[in-house]
Amino acid sequence: MYNLLLYERLAIDPTNYRDNITYLAQDWQRTICAVGGYGLGDFSIGQDQLTRGEIVDFYNRAIGWRVVEMSYGFTTWEGRISQLRLTIDGAEFTRSLDPENWHNNVAVRYPPTITDWAQNASSISLYGESCYVDSVGSPYAAVAAEARRDRRLAEYAYPRSRATGGLASARESKGVRLDVLCAGYVFTLNQRYRLTDTAPANLSTQVGVLVGESEFVTAGTIATNALQVPISTEGIPTRLWDLIEELIGMGDDTGADYVGGVYAGRKFDGGAAATTVTHHWRNGVLYNGTDNPILPTHIKPNIVVELVHAPRSQTVPGGGVKEKPNRIYIEQVEFIAPDAYRLTPRYGPVLEGRA
Repeated sequence: MYNLLLYERLAIDPTNYRDNITYLAQDWQRTICAVGGYGLGDFSIGQDQLTRGEIVDFYNRAIGWRVVEMSYGFTTWEGRISQLRLTIDGAEFTRSLDPENWHNNVAVRYPPTITDWAQNASSISLYGESCYVDSVGSPYAAVAAEARRDRRLAEYAYPRSRATGGLASARESKGVRLDVLCAGYVFTLNQRYRLTDTAPANLSTQVGVLVGESEFVTAGTIATNALQVPISTEGIPTRLWDLIEELIGMGDDTGADYVGGVYAGRKFDGGAAATTVTHHWRNGVLYNGTDNPILPTHIKPNIVVELVHAPRSQTVPGGGVKEKPNRIYIEQVEFIAPDAYRLTPRYGPVLEGRA
């Protein structure tokens, strides 16, 4: 049904193929969200799959490697290894690309200004750029602020292995386990900040401007949204995805919902939220408009599903097609290997199915 493919980090080589890791990621699961696109994924590796030494080597090397889920010739999920948690004989160690804990381009913001940025070029060449603004409330002399900036850069420039548990007590457990967390490239948008404001323009234009300031994500198809909005940071450096998510939450100029996220090829697509029924749910299976069951890896969010066995009644006053009791809007889709899926609606219970 699918293959999970491993590639080099984008910062080093965007095309270098490493391995097919489907056999390793037997408990693979991942999400796709109507707002955000490809979300989080995870799997674990134990000593029934790799030797102790091979697991430790994977932990030491794999942070940032690109992961692509392919299903019948289509990319159905893409992200990178964003965190590795190694449990070895009861002790726990973690490496992470969380921009709060790893940053190689740092500035300090202090009343009434902000320092110049300081970078670690070697880290950027290996992992890409991860910015961090250290905001302090009290006045600093410029030299003190720069010293604070440089200390932080030295501490967090690389995604170092850090002890996170199990060291303070006697350890009786033996063995090695590696928990691998993957994250879609939408999260890399928050590795850069917007520091300035922009005058009101079409919301879709503003989203495109912010996407254009990212390192790994480019604009795909962003449908016109004529709602006039500014890009406003209110004088506070703000991460790109945080701004984009806020803009998406404003909807469009008709009052309808707007969605957007990062999908195959790290392209950002945006447009109006679905309002027309395109799928139906019957006996624990999701079917498309031609009454064919959908492969779990090919199900996407931002769809309206008709519940075949739900009571049929009129739409509530002032409501739309999504508010009918036999219709639900799907905001998130989760695939659970090898053949299960979970659909999370805006309202109502989660739907769980299997191919």
